[in-house]
Amino acid sequence: MNLWTRKVFTGLAVGSMVMLSACNATTESSSANTSRANSTTDDDPTSTNGTEATGIVLDDLEWSANPNISGVESAMVVGDSAQSELYVLFGKLKQGTQFPAHTHPDARITTVISGTMYYGISEQFEDSELTAYPVGSVVYTPPNTPHFMWARDGETLTQEAGYGPTGTTFMSEE
Repeated sequence: MNLWTRKVFTGLAVGSMVMLSACNATTESSSANTSRANSTTDDDPTSTNGTEATGIVLDDLEWSANPNISGVESAMVVGDSAQSELYVLFGKLKQGTQFPAHTHPDARITTVISGTMYYGISEQFEDSELTAYPVGSVVYTPPNTPHFMWARDGETLTQEAGYGPTGTTFMSEE
């Protein structure tokens, strides 16, 4: 019996992803980029402390390679995942990359932006536990739920939202 709960919703992403898509489709000029960068009171478009709405264009994100897993990159979109605040980040897995079983102390809402995310709930990577989630799928992962992902068919881009502080603990570390 699976002791871990999972709620899965399939549909179009709403909220910040719609804003990101709209910004990506409509902001091409440097003047638009300048006004977007100055849209919060502290001039940091990723801050959740601003008093004005803001949008981030996907092409403007600064990606960082995961130091533990080859083929994994992430980019902070909004907030600071190390603080007690809402955060949104993007994760990118190159084709064939397997992200091993791990947990986070906070709940996560993951939206598949491109590719197909293969996602499973277990304390170790198990093909039999994988479910394919295509573009537009939303997966809810409760706090401390061991889970893993695989970009089996091609590169996968996801948007993850949570409330920090957060972290990642690999099952082999517990």
